[in-house]
Amino acid sequence: MQKKDLSKLVLTTLLTGSVLWGGTAFAAEENLQEFSLDTMVVTATRTAMTVKETPSTVEIVDSKKLEQTQAKTLHDALKGALGVNVFNDFQGRSNVSIRGSESRHVLIMVDGKRLGGELSYNSANALDVDRIRMEDVEKVEIIRGPAGALYGSDAIGGVINVITKTPNKNIAEINYEYGWYENGKGAGYKSNLYLQGAENNYSYKINAGLNKNRPYEVSEGNEANFYGKDQPLSLNVGYTFDNGNKLSFDVSRLKENNQEHSFSSKVTPSMHPMMPTTVTNKNGVVKNDNKRTDYALKYSGNDNKHDWMFRAYKSVYDKNYTSQSREDKFKNGVLAESKVSNKFDTVKRTLSTIEGKDTINLSDKHKLTAGFEYRQDKSAGTRIKKNPAGMSNVHDAYDEAEINYLAAYVQDEIKPDAKWLVIPSVRYDHSDKFGSEITSQIGTTYNAADDVRIKAVIGQGYKTPTVNELYHYWEMFPGAWHNMGPIGMKFVEGEFYEGNPDLKPEKSLSYELAIEKDWGEKATVHLGAFRNEVKDLIETYRTGAFTNSTTHPGLAEKDAIKHYRNVPEAILQGVELYGSHRLGKDIYLNAGYTFLDAKDKTGNKRLSDRAKHQFTFGISYQPENIYAWDVSFDLVSNINYYYRDNVRSTMANPYYDTKDFTIANIMASRHLNKDTKIYLGIDNISNHQNFGPYSDGNLGRLYRVGMEYKF
Repeated sequence: MQKKDLSKLVLTTLLTGSVLWGGTAFAAEENLQEFSLDTMVVTATRTAMTVKETPSTVEIVDSKKLEQTQAKTLHDALKGALGVNVFNDFQGRSNVSIRGSESRHVLIMVDGKRLGGELSYNSANALDVDRIRMEDVEKVEIIRGPAGALYGSDAIGGVINVITKTPNKNIAEINYEYGWYENGKGAGYKSNLYLQGAENNYSYKINAGLNKNRPYEVSEGNEANFYGKDQPLSLNVGYTFDNGNKLSFDVSRLKENNQEHSFSSKVTPSMHPMMPTTVTNKNGVVKNDNKRTDYALKYSGNDNKHDWMFRAYKSVYDKNYTSQSREDKFKNGVLAESKVSNKFDTVKRTLSTIEGKDTINLSDKHKLTAGFEYRQDKSAGTRIKKNPAGMSNVHDAYDEAEINYLAAYVQDEIKPDAKWLVIPSVRYDHSDKFGSEITSQIGTTYNAADDVRIKAVIGQGYKTPTVNELYHYWEMFPGAWHNMGPIGMKFVEGEFYEGNPDLKPEKSLSYELAIEKDWGEKATVHLGAFRNEVKDLIETYRTGAFTNSTTHPGLAEKDAIKHYRNVPEAILQGVELYGSHRLGKDIYLNAGYTFLDAKDKTGNKRLSDRAKHQFTFGISYQPENIYAWDVSFDLVSNINYYYRDNVRSTMANPYYDTKDFTIANIMASRHLNKDTKIYLGIDNISNHQNFGPYSDGNLGRLYRVGMEYKF
């Protein structure tokens, strides 16, 4: 970012702050939903509570925001969220970070249910950020900060809970969108059909999609993205008994068929005038086929005394990854040698869960919530091996492993008086691999005045190693020439990952203090500080050893061996300021700033893929007349973003640098008639590009055109 642009951004932020703190009061309307203090949130406490009441730092991306920005995936929904960074790694996976956390430390759920997904250490739930669709979503709740006392393992950084719609009337919606990157690259379409209905005691909803995209070619024969076809499908049926209790059944399936091509050419000059020059051409194709099937059965009810739920669900994820490469060597233009190699990778992960909870209203000042959870995480495939000795070929490695979890938790909501709310919670977790662990949290909200609140939270987080981290045994990156987009071809050294069955669980302790100020119903501002201390952090490291034909049979080239280990401590701390304001009858504004200091305390070095300063800004025009254009604009500006420079790095010697960049998006829509809406939008207006290994994953400016029809 140029200094001139930075100055403009700072000026805009200062002006925004002056408006937030000194604006004129306006009457609130129903469509003012962003940062609404009375919006209900359930993820922070597992009970219904307003954003104003809950001690935790919460952000809600509601249905109005999802519709206005035409968010199609969870990635789209998180674009402008404060303190949330969504970046793509070298395989195009959308990693999500909250307050500087690693992606695997963010628990992503749909209606409070975990998803079975990738085994990989560094992708964890990353691909689900692009897989979770928004057509059936009512809102997305984002909890910033650890939530281990309620959700157990995986919630060290925070929780993202995608809450789907509750069918209460007959609706049918069709959506079609066509999009393309600058110069027409990577074009594709997204289409979706959503149906819901309610009649007497019965309800149902059906969501079906078909998405297809073309390759984004960065050079002849080289593509920066997986492309192909995705087919999501889900069905929910429900029945409400005469006493008000509800029974529902969900089933969903996601099917992906994608591929990616690569090409490299290397010229080896002759060492002698009489010897021919050798040209080596290498063509590769990777096919990445995935299928996930989810089932859930839920029985729930509530009255003046109880609000209870019992649920059983299963998530089954199947991955088939095949890689085929052909290497042709030409001498003086004549084919002298040809070699074909194939690699197969299969993963099957099954997540089975039984859970229940009850919230008991003991009095107007006392509410108790207690629950239990049993979860089995079972994985099988070519990437894991519990006992690798005696194998004839590394690529034939196939094994299975499972971890069983049992947990119980209790939370108390206490109101000593009208101004004060205190919420202590504690959870007991036990697994057959790691034994027992107790995590706790206490949060409080104190209403210093009718329009001023002070909030504080002290909480613990907890994450057990996955099957992959324990028993990983796989060549993740074979040595080869790779295309890095604009920087051309570069040789990337190979790496072979080996798990560590002696890993210890990661633990965290966090502190958070905030003050909130309201100006009637027109505006609110939040100022807070946070600190998260993570101990026994799991990381990968190079052992200094290399594979060979004796210890790792079947590998064509030497790969550097990488292991997993626990490191003593990492510190993530910072300050965040955000707020919202209504500027006029139809104009709404939100803005925020996050300062983040994220370091590995052992080496006192910065953690990568994080910005020291992040600015968010959004403004929208929401006219009452549906035939007028509805417009929204948002941006996220990352200042002093610490990253691995893929131009100057090798696998053995990574080089880190900082950069500044801003991603801005605009979307406009209007109704042609009461049932038909059209929309036009541009993502990444500035055409920021950064793809290839260890990038923030932006392919450039994206144009979007679409239509919705309701009947």
